[in-house]
Amino acid sequence: MKKHLVIIFIVFFLQSCEDNKVVYKPESSARINSITVVVDNDNWNNTIGDKIRNLYADEYEGLPQIEERFTLKQMPYEAFSGFSRSSRNIIYINKTSKPEFFFEIDKYARPQIYLEIKGNSIKSILEQIDKSKTEAINKFTNGEIEENKRRILKSPLKDTSAMEDFLIDMKMPSAYSLYKQDQNLIWYQKQIQSGHSNIIVTELASQKNIFDYNIPNLIKLRDSIGEIFLPGRNPESFMISEKEYLPYQKKVSYYGIKMLETRGTWEVKGDFMGGPFLNYLIEDKLNDRVLFIEGFVFAPSKRKRDNIIEIEAIVKSLKFKKESN
Repeated sequence: MKKHLVIIFIVFFLQSCEDNKVVYKPESSARINSITVVVDNDNWNNTIGDKIRNLYADEYEGLPQIEERFTLKQMPYEAFSGFSRSSRNIIYINKTSKPEFFFEIDKYARPQIYLEIKGNSIKSILEQIDKSKTEAINKFTNGEIEENKRRILKSPLKDTSAMEDFLIDMKMPSAYSLYKQDQNLIWYQKQIQSGHSNIIVTELASQKNIFDYNIPNLIKLRDSIGEIFLPGRNPESFMISEKEYLPYQKKVSYYGIKMLETRGTWEVKGDFMGGPFLNYLIEDKLNDRVLFIEGFVFAPSKRKRDNIIEIEAIVKSLKFKKESN
């Protein structure tokens, strides 16, 4: 009897292990903001490829030079196996099924966003590409922000005392260092190829609703902050918003924190310097204040998209701390 019970227990245990086994999946790879598109060469060089390029490789907003939203890499079906499946973002065109699209998370690797688009004709595939675009762009974009945050945590900045004094916490790479600090400003800077990437934080004196800052008001605000805190290399020179290009602006809510996001380009009054900026006005309800957080990049003739995406990830790691009595 005992022998039978032991055998039953072993069988039950092995079955439970089989049901609950963890399937190993490798760590995903690929450059930031890149997508692997799995489709045959003929369709990539025709209307299907044109549609994907128009939607996913359109212009990234707020940069001084044209850069694509996502970097696309086409891969034919016969090459899509083994390590090539570990790309972090995948669009798979399935030409043999009824029209539909669906997403899978961590299908072949972790983390990974996999979008399969099905259709039994070129027309139906094009329709599904259009139907999936908004959700797909949001998923891929947010996924890349999270990937940046994950990479930052591998080697984060250790000395965060200036942020603690400002009652905030932001995760940023260890390559950043405190460049300037005074009573109402902290400025971090990272050296990059041919220039530097910067993040500044200050508190606004006004308690005005952040969403009342339309583009003209925001430009006036950031130019006044530039005049006070961001001097240029020449006497009486300072950072201002570039007048030739109108910034892009939208409301953002990230993990319950309300933000007004503005993307545009900056220049220095009285000097020949410029680049992109990413600005956030942020409600800090915990401390009853409004924060002005901005990242800006100076790297003449270099691509700057990935620097701006990193800045966005840093700002979106923001947490507030309550002032102690």
